[in-house]
Amino acid sequence: MAVKVLIERTVRKGYEPHVWEMLRSLRGEALHQKGYLYGETWRSLRNPRVLVNVSTWGTRDHWDIWSVTPFRQKMEERLVPMLTRPSRVQIFEEYSEH
Repeated sequence: MAVKVLIERTVRKGYEPHVWEMLRSLRGEALHQKGYLYGETWRSLRNPRVLVNVSTWGTRDHWDIWSVTPFRQKMEERLVPMLTRPSRVQIFEEYSEH
């Protein structure tokens, strides 16, 4: 079953262009990962330094494998000093009452 992964990041003032480029690199690499279906980045209207990445993966296992790849781990480490708090990751599945 497909999952959506939401990653919220609050960027330190002045680091927005750097973070944007890093997020583009992450998405570019994710394109080559098994199970990656789609991704997009949203910016908060209330606080434009709050970014949310929404990616869709074929299964939870596909996301779990990508989440621990050396490339992704290194990029996350590089992002830490540019954020005001740690990235917040949430994983969602389609809701059905049955």
